[in-house]
Amino acid sequence: MLMGNPDKEILPDPVASLLRPLEKALREAERELVSGEKRIVDRAGFYRKFLRQELHALRTEHSLGEGGRTRARRQAALLTSLLRHLWRSTVERIFRTAEDLPPLLLAAVGGFGRGELCPYSDVDILFLSGACTKEEEERVVEIVQEILYTLWDIGLQVGHSTRQLEEIVGYANQDLLTKTALLEARLIAGPQALWNEFQMLFEQNCLQGREDEYVEWRMEDQRARHGKYGGTVLVQEPHVKNGCGSLRDYQNLFWVLRVREGIGSTDQLVKSGRLDSKEGKHLDQAYDFLLRVRAEMHYLEKRSSDLLTLGLQARVAGGLHYQGPNLLRRIEECMRDYYRHAHVIYQLSKLVFEDLVKVRRKSVSAGANRAGEGDIEEFPLIEGKLESPPRRWLRENPLRILKAFVLSELHGVEIGPGLAMEITRALPLLRGPLLQRKEAREMLLALLSSKGRVGRVLRSMHELGLLGRLVPEFAPLTCLVQHEFYHRYTADEHTLRCLEMLDRIWIDPDPPFSAFRPLLENVERPYLLSLAILLHDTGRAMNRRHHAEESATNAMRVAKRFRLPPRELATVVFLASNHLLMWETALRRDLEEKETIETFCRVVGTQERLDLLMVLTFVDAEGTAGSDSWSSWKELLLWRLYRAASASFGRALSGEGEPKRSKEEVAERMREQRNSEVSVEEVDAHFANLPAGYFVHCPEERIRRHLVAVHEFLVQQVVAVEPSLCPVVDWIDRSEQGYSEIVVVTWDRARVFARICGSFAALGISILRADVYSRSDGIAIDTFWVCLPQGQTAAADRYLAPFCRLLEQAFSVEEFDFSPLVEKEVERLPEWIRQAEFPTRIHFDTSSSRRFTILDLETPDRPGLLYKIASTLAASGIDVASARIATEKGAALDTFYLRKADGGKLEEDKEIERLTRRLRKAMGI
Repeated sequence: MLMGNPDKEILPDPVASLLRPLEKALREAERELVSGEKRIVDRAGFYRKFLRQELHALRTEHSLGEGGRTRARRQAALLTSLLRHLWRSTVERIFRTAEDLPPLLLAAVGGFGRGELCPYSDVDILFLSGACTKEEEERVVEIVQEILYTLWDIGLQVGHSTRQLEEIVGYANQDLLTKTALLEARLIAGPQALWNEFQMLFEQNCLQGREDEYVEWRMEDQRARHGKYGGTVLVQEPHVKNGCGSLRDYQNLFWVLRVREGIGSTDQLVKSGRLDSKEGKHLDQAYDFLLRVRAEMHYLEKRSSDLLTLGLQARVAGGLHYQGPNLLRRIEECMRDYYRHAHVIYQLSKLVFEDLVKVRRKSVSAGANRAGEGDIEEFPLIEGKLESPPRRWLRENPLRILKAFVLSELHGVEIGPGLAMEITRALPLLRGPLLQRKEAREMLLALLSSKGRVGRVLRSMHELGLLGRLVPEFAPLTCLVQHEFYHRYTADEHTLRCLEMLDRIWIDPDPPFSAFRPLLENVERPYLLSLAILLHDTGRAMNRRHHAEESATNAMRVAKRFRLPPRELATVVFLASNHLLMWETALRRDLEEKETIETFCRVVGTQERLDLLMVLTFVDAEGTAGSDSWSSWKELLLWRLYRAASASFGRALSGEGEPKRSKEEVAERMREQRNSEVSVEEVDAHFANLPAGYFVHCPEERIRRHLVAVHEFLVQQVVAVEPSLCPVVDWIDRSEQGYSEIVVVTWDRARVFARICGSFAALGISILRADVYSRSDGIAIDTFWVCLPQGQTAAADRYLAPFCRLLEQAFSVEEFDFSPLVEKEVERLPEWIRQAEFPTRIHFDTSSSRRFTILDLETPDRPGLLYKIASTLAASGIDVASARIATEKGAALDTFYLRKADGGKLEEDKEIERLTRRLRKAMGI
C-alpha cells in the first residue's frame, strides 16, 4: 500500500485474484433477472440471495477442510465484489455521466482491508472524499446513504465512516486505532488518482517521523492484552482474537514491521533474515490454523465469537473432524494443536519484537558507552541480555546452550533475542549421550537450586523447547489439556506457575507467601523440591485418573538418571507420589478425628517431608488457578493439619503422651463459664445427652455457643403456642477468614440436614463444612461453615433474615420443595459448566474411620446439589455426622461422614450399591 517511501515494497491486493469469477457470477445473476429495459426492483433481495448462495459454498468448503486464510480471503473477496457491483449500479442510477460523480472513493479498512473476514466479522468501510463544492457534498451524502441503506437491508454488520481527505491525517494521528485501520486500507471503488493522493498523504504525514510513537503504542497494547487474557498462551479457555499467541499477535507483528521496515508479509520477513524459511512457514501455518478455528467458532455460535470456552472446545473439535476414542481425547488433540500453533505465533513474534527494540536502541545510542554491555565468559552482554556468541559456537558444543542459562541465572540477566533464536535452531543437536554427561546433570541441578529464580529460568527454557529435551518425562505435558474444571492452565503451564509460586515464597513479604518461607529456610537441598514440583504432574500424560503413581515412576527414573543418593531419591519420589495427600486430607477429612492425623503421619513419616509437602501443596494450589483456588478457609485447614502432624511428630520424638481432656473437666468449666441465662441443669443435660466424641472434638468456645442456642430453642418451645420445628440460628461472620460459622438448633427428625442445605442453596451460599450432632433427648445441633461462591463472607446483615424465613417455611411444610428457589441459580452458571463433560465419581470408604463410613463424591457443581444428596441420604435412612464441602471451578468435591439410623456403619456391598444408584439418580447422572 505504501507509496511515499520508495524503499518500502508495495503489497499486492490480497483478494485481487479472487474477484474476477465473483464479479462474473454477479453479472450473470443480474442478467437473469433483467430483461430489456427492466431493472432490479429489490436490490437488497438480489444481493441477499447472491450472498446466501456464496456464503453457503464457503461454509461447505470450510467443512471439507479448506484453510482458514483461504476461506477468510474468499469471504473478503465476496464482499468486495458485492460492494463494487453496488457502487457501480448506484452511480449509474444517480448520475447521468461520470463527470457528475463527486471526488469520492470507497475503501475497505481493518480486517476487511487486510482481506480477511471470518463468517460473522464486521465489514468495515471508509467513504473518502476530496475537496468538494456544496453541490458535490450533497451528492456524496446521497451516494453514502444509498449504499449504506442497501447494505443494512441486506443484513450486513457494517462499520463505516465518512471522511474528507484533508481531515484524515488529523483523525489518524489523534487515534492510533484509526491509524492501524487505515494502515491496511484497500481501494474498492472510486478514482485511482484520489486513492494515490490518500496513500501519499497518509505515508508522509501519519507514518514518516512517527514510527517510534506507533511502535511503542502497539507494543504497549500487546502487553495490556496479554495481561488481560491470562499472560500465557496456555490458558484453559483461550481468547483466539486477543489472547497470547492470538490472531492479533500475528497482525500486530506485521503492523509494526510495516511501519518500521516496510515488511508486510512472511516472505519479506524471511528475506530480511529475521526468520529462516522453516520458521516463516510455521508462522503462516499457525495463523492459518487459528483463522480456521475462529471460523468454526463463528459458524457454531452463529455470531462473532472469540473465547474458546470449555463447552465450545468439544464442538470445535467435532467440527474440525478430530478423531479419537472419546470426546475428551478429541478435545485434547484439538487444543494441543491450538496451543502449539499459538505458541509459534507468540514466541516468534516476541523474538522479532525484541530484536526490533534492540536494533532501534542501538541506532539511537550508536557510539555511546552504555551500562549493561560487555561479555560474560563467551557470551556478549548487550543491554543487559546475553546474546549470540561467535557463529556456530553453540553447534560445536550444544551443552553450551545449558551453560547460557546457568550464566543467565547466575548474573540475573535474560537471554537476548538473537541468542534465543540460535538456541532454537541448535536444539536438534542436544540429544543422546550428550545429555548423560555429568556436566549436564550438574548444570541442571544448579538451576533447580536457585532460590527465587527457578521458575523464571525454567519458563525461558521451556518456551525455547529446551526443558523437554533435558527432562524428557516433562515433554509430554507440553500443551496438555487438563480436563478438571478447576485447572485454568495446561499441564506444562501449571507446572511452571507452581515453580514461580515457589520463587515468590522466597521474595514476596506478603501473605500467604510469607507464612511458608520459614519452612523453606530449613531445607538443605532445595533442588529436591524444585525437581518434585517439575515432575509432580508428569503422570497426567498417561491419561489415567490417578496420575500420581505415574508421576512417582517418572520421578524415580529422573532421580536415578541424575544419580541422586537413595535418601534424596526417596524424597523426590515421595513428594511426586503424594502431592495430593495433604490437600485431600485437609479439605476432605475430619481433622478432629484421631485416625485422620495418625494415618496421615504414617504416610508422611518425618518432619522434613512434612515441611516439603506443605510447600508443594501450597504452590500446587496457587499454580492451579492463582488466587481463585486459594482462600483463608483452605489455608486455615491446611495449617491445622500441618500443626497437628507436627505436634504428632514432636510427641513421637519426645515420648510424650497425648494431652487428654476429660468430659468431666469440660463440664465443670462450662458450669463456671456459662451464660447467666443457661442453668447448671441445662449444662448437665447437654453433657448427659451427647456422645463422648462431641466433647473430645468440639472446641469449648463452640460448646458454649451450642449451650446458648439450645437454651434459646427450649425457651422458644415454652413460649410458643404450639411446639414447632422452627429452629434457632446463631450466625457469626469470620470476615478475616473469609467464611461465616452458623449454628442451627431444632428438633431432630428426618430431612433436617437436607432442609438446611436447601435453604443455603436457595440463597446461593456455598457450604464449606458441616458438623451434625443429635442429643438423645431429640435436639439436633448442626454447625455449618459457609461462604459465597466467590469466596467472600456471607454477611449476617444480608443473609440471616432471609435464611431464617426460608427455614421457617421449610420446617412448616412436610414436603417443602426447594427446586423452584434454586432453579434461578442454574441460570447464573457459566455456559461451559453446563456443557462440559466431567465424570462423576462416588466412592465409599469403610476402613479409614472406626465409627463412620466415608462417602467421597466428585461431580459437576450445581445449585441445590448438596440438598439433593442430603435428601437422598435421609430417605435411605442414613445420617450425616459431618461433611466437608469443596467447590473448585465448577467441580463439587464433597466428603460425608455417614452412619445408619441405628448408629452402625454402612458396610454391606448391597447397601452401598443401592445407595450409589439412588445418589446417581438424584444427581441426574
